[in-house]
Amino acid sequence: MYRITGIRLPIGYTEEDIQKAVLKKLNTYKYNLVSVKVLSRSIDARYKNNILYVISVAVELKSSKGIKAEEFTLPPVSIKELGYTPITTNKKVVVVGSGPAGLFAGLTLAELGFKPIIIERGGSVEERTEKIDILRNDGILDTATNVQFGEGGAGTFSDGKLNSGISKDYTSVVFGELIKAGAPDDIMYESAPHIGTDELRKVVKNMRNILANLGATLVTHAQLTDIKVEGGKVTEITINGNRKEQVDYVVLAIGQSAEDTIEMLHSKGMIMTPKAFSLGVRVEHPQELISYAQYGQSAHLLPPADYKLSTHVSNGRGVYTFCMCPGGEVVCSSFEDGTIITNGMSNRARDNKYANSAVLVSVTPNDFDGTLFGGFKARKALERKAYDITGGGFKAPAQYYKDFVAGRATTCDIECSYKPMVSGQNLHNLLPKYVCESILEGMSTFGRKIKGFDGEEALFIAPETHSSSPIRMERGEDGQSNIGGLYPCGEGAGYAGGITSSAVDGIKTALKIYFKEQ
Repeated sequence: MYRITGIRLPIGYTEEDIQKAVLKKLNTYKYNLVSVKVLSRSIDARYKNNILYVISVAVELKSSKGIKAEEFTLPPVSIKELGYTPITTNKKVVVVGSGPAGLFAGLTLAELGFKPIIIERGGSVEERTEKIDILRNDGILDTATNVQFGEGGAGTFSDGKLNSGISKDYTSVVFGELIKAGAPDDIMYESAPHIGTDELRKVVKNMRNILANLGATLVTHAQLTDIKVEGGKVTEITINGNRKEQVDYVVLAIGQSAEDTIEMLHSKGMIMTPKAFSLGVRVEHPQELISYAQYGQSAHLLPPADYKLSTHVSNGRGVYTFCMCPGGEVVCSSFEDGTIITNGMSNRARDNKYANSAVLVSVTPNDFDGTLFGGFKARKALERKAYDITGGGFKAPAQYYKDFVAGRATTCDIECSYKPMVSGQNLHNLLPKYVCESILEGMSTFGRKIKGFDGEEALFIAPETHSSSPIRMERGEDGQSNIGGLYPCGEGAGYAGGITSSAVDGIKTALKIYFKEQ
């Protein structure tokens, strides 16, 4: 098999066009082709009057005589293809959390001969969908089952974005397993692959069934509330305050919002350190504005445009966009009463009229009190203040960017995607001064990169506080924390930042346990 890169094709190309380009590149004939598989695809929009797709393919030939091309082997697309041999073991493994890290840790363990129990403090993905709809439509929050807590993790109610290339370790395995569970095939080759929240919910449900068929057990409404440590090793966990389970290994894939669990683990002697994270807002534009700025007159012929922007501002901080959702909506991600947290979400079709992303400013422990939980306390105070200034009911504070620049509250009617509703405010009264100053400078830079980004139609909805965890759970080369048998992983442990990287970390963590049993 050979890899052919740099195939450039116009908008509206066909499979026959790909084939013709391959034949020309290889200087061979059609009868010599066995198969052509797309490996990667991106859009080159540098020249608005000549936008092209750039494609790489893997080609299988009947004869390689005279062929001058890079030989290539397709990467593994399942855990079994990694080459590990399943073992027979009766060791008890509990995976705490069913986000990407927890699901893929559980899947890997189940494939390799373990019978893991996955416990999830929130409800099933079906229950979550119902509860989140109630919050969006009626302003009533279920603190047990919401965008943060429940089967599939916070990423289930996002864009389902998978920001990694297939050449990275284990990434193709993650994509392959997702496709097996019902994700679209194009996630394997698109430069910015995404599943969409509507499809991702189906994928999560299918993964539940796959896990069950492998002998794993997933239990919802099951919160880790205590651990027992003997001789420097975890020997028992408590679920929901009363159910005791003897354990040999515990995978901690708890996510960054399980602050009560993190505090419990710290009280038991688990070593953690504060780390940098980010604070900011969601910015929303008409999708048409973004697509036209990126693609010009060809915008209507292409998928909704996205973007990824970053800069360093004069105060030394980084300002960047994160979790961009083309054709999406801003959603309420609160998990506690009396707080406002925003995030972004898109369906597979990305057919909403708005585009949104986080605009974030980097912060460090030194910006707060420097203590381990200083970051948690700071963002919680911001989330509570956001709730209070809008009068409750999970209304999010919002401000048109032009008013943010002028330092005045938005008082006109606001049309946007956020539900249940927004309240016009002056975000300078909510966000720290250095965050506001950084965003102002960053937006000006972004406006030079995307025309209209800092224009009158830009709307801020705040606050965005949960892009990453404020702490890291320290672990050694063997994957364990200082407490034996505890394996922290994923975004909440401070080792990942998104669906793909969390899933990969879950796989690698499961393999650490597998190797220990060899």
